[in-house]
Amino acid sequence: MIRVELDASVIRALEALPHPKAAAADSRLYFSSENASLRSLVKGAQRTMAAVFKLSKVKGAHCHRFRHSLASELLGKGVGIEEIARILGDTDATVRRHYAKWTPELQSRQDAAIRKIHVTDLTQAQEQAHKC
Repeated sequence: MIRVELDASVIRALEALPHPKAAAADSRLYFSSENASLRSLVKGAQRTMAAVFKLSKVKGAHCHRFRHSLASELLGKGVGIEEIARILGDTDATVRRHYAKWTPELQSRQDAAIRKIHVTDLTQAQEQAHKC
């Protein structure tokens, strides 16, 4: 089981969901009963998320899109690839291949790392980049 803390707005949205069929009244699960099979759990979550995406009117919304956003934001904030892989349930290689893309934060960290071994003039580099 992977446990991830959620923002209060996400918890409020989950609390607004209908109680899962066949779940005990005091169940803290959002998508199924305690006795549900993995297949049933996944199908229930997919149905719920499809309804959420339809109501949100976010064009092209799907679970993987938000997974990618989470990974990118975590990378941008300096969270390590290994930690992100654990959160997503992926391998380090998968995170590197699919999520380790350029972000302004990543660029700043790269610039700072290079400055540790080379004295660079960022203004001069930016001027040269504009000429390219």
